[in-house]
Amino acid sequence: TPDIDDFLVRWRPALLRSSSPSEGSTRAAIDDGIVDPSPFLFLQPRTGNPLTANSVYQIVSRCCYKYKQKKTNPHLLRDMIVTHVRKNGDASEKELEALALFMGHSIQMQRDSYDRRTLEQKVSPAVKLMQDMNSLGGGGIL
Repeated sequence: TPDIDDFLVRWRPALLRSSSPSEGSTRAAIDDGIVDPSPFLFLQPRTGNPLTANSVYQIVSRCCYKYKQKKTNPHLLRDMIVTHVRKNGDASEKELEALALFMGHSIQMQRDSYDRRTLEQKVSPAVKLMQDMNSLGGGGIL
């Protein structure tokens, strides 16, 4: 995408340039502001090496703690996001299905694992629908 290309061409070289490379590092060479292409999107600023799973885990954990003073990790953050989306109730079935597929889940697994609403919260849309039908029809169901 154009935004990723812009990051790779303009911003990543600036980020790498701001840190001084250590002796013997595998950092990409910078010649006249152009960084040798790397197949990785995010690189470690000091070394130019790709971020590892552990470094991403640490970055996410530190940032969450910094802003919320609560210990968390990437998996818990992912869990909280899906729980929030499901609890909020604004997402369509297609959006929930897309989210499930993106996370590598089936829609049923997502429903079973992340739907933390109470029974009352789950049935309230049906109750409201029946009440609305009764108010329109002048009696009937409830």
